[in-house]
Amino acid sequence: MNQNFWNKAAIYGILLALITIFFTVLQTVLPTSSKMLGFVLWAVKLAGTLGLLFYVMKAYGKEKETYTYSDAFKFGLAISFCSSLIAAGYYYLHIMFLFPDFISQFTDALYMGLEQAGATNTDINIDKLLDRMPVIVTVFQLIYFNILGLLWSSILANGTRHKVNVTPFD
Repeated sequence: MNQNFWNKAAIYGILLALITIFFTVLQTVLPTSSKMLGFVLWAVKLAGTLGLLFYVMKAYGKEKETYTYSDAFKFGLAISFCSSLIAAGYYYLHIMFLFPDFISQFTDALYMGLEQAGATNTDINIDKLLDRMPVIVTVFQLIYFNILGLLWSSILANGTRHKVNVTPFD
């Protein structure tokens, strides 16, 4: 049973991560001059990920005789965890190898911000920080994706659980 739980969570997590990866690449490749296009892509990504998460949480519950809020939440959280591992791993590849211009733009902006704040190399070892920036950004992405997974799983779990007809006369 536990193996089946994690197998399904991993498969659905891969699907959820693919949506995130697809829109990450799309937002990187398309010109970013239009803020409306960026918002539309973000809204479609949000709807796609939430729709898929809700659907698979509900579908997993259909196989069960009883499916409580806790069961739905745990399954949604497992899916989100698997998805965030894959998405954060891809994000590292994205900024290090596929689109390295992004990390250099990010580090240039960070370097300028630190200079404007008056930080010098004696205050902070900026070069060491910039060398580790891809790993730092990836870890923050992993934390961010897990927090979002926790939030959305807790919200969607109530709609996916089995309704129990309980009356005060039972």
